[in-house]
Amino acid sequence: MIAWDPLWPREVEVLVEEVLASPLDNILHDDEIGQQVAHRDRIPVLRVWRHLPVTGLVVSRRDVAGSAGQAAMARMASEGWPLFVRSTGGTAVPHGEGMLNLSLIFPRQAEGATTDRYYRILCQPLVEWLRGLGLDAEMTDVPGAYCDGNYNVAIGGRKVVGTAQAWRGGLAGMASRHPGYVLAHGCISVSPDLDAAIAAIQRFYRYAGRDEVRIERDKATTLAEASREPWTSGEAKASLVEFLLKRLPEVGVTPRLLP
Repeated sequence: MIAWDPLWPREVEVLVEEVLASPLDNILHDDEIGQQVAHRDRIPVLRVWRHLPVTGLVVSRRDVAGSAGQAAMARMASEGWPLFVRSTGGTAVPHGEGMLNLSLIFPRQAEGATTDRYYRILCQPLVEWLRGLGLDAEMTDVPGAYCDGNYNVAIGGRKVVGTAQAWRGGLAGMASRHPGYVLAHGCISVSPDLDAAIAAIQRFYRYAGRDEVRIERDKATTLAEASREPWTSGEAKASLVEFLLKRLPEVGVTPRLLP
């Protein structure tokens, strides 16, 4: 296996908790952790977590900016597809049962830190995990897939993980009111109803007047579909955590598992 990037910290907290108060609180918990990591109140965190079982879409702030975006958001809610606004970029992804997330929350560093490197840091363990399950996984772009970019994880050329990133504040450890953190996030389609979710994404962008966003169902898959196994998000979560706890020490990173 290829060595992992030296930007990986020497010690990480592996966090598996989910915030049950509300879907949005659960999503934005990454940013609360980021503030703690930035202020050195917490070591870097790998959070493995599921969406709450509320069917909807997770979108970026840009998606719902302006009157057209707000109107589209209200219309989707009236159709039973609420939108939850995340702090990272990208376009819409499914929310709800069958989705699993991996968030890397690291303090900002000065030496060699780029968005490209952090995306690769995020994608490598996911690619290795999926290959360990016998799947043909790679990091690639998938034009026509939901939330496409250069750093998807795909199985057999079909997207299964969407990624996004946010940089907040200044350099960690500096004498500043706003020390910073990097949040790199992967949204893993384990077993959602992709037909319904992608149809909802298509409707949202049509309502918002975003005709340039084109989504095709056959450009995406799920872990269950690709493996032909009845995966649940809970089973995938346990499998990914087991992989991380085994693999991290092999690349010189000490994991600290917290509930």
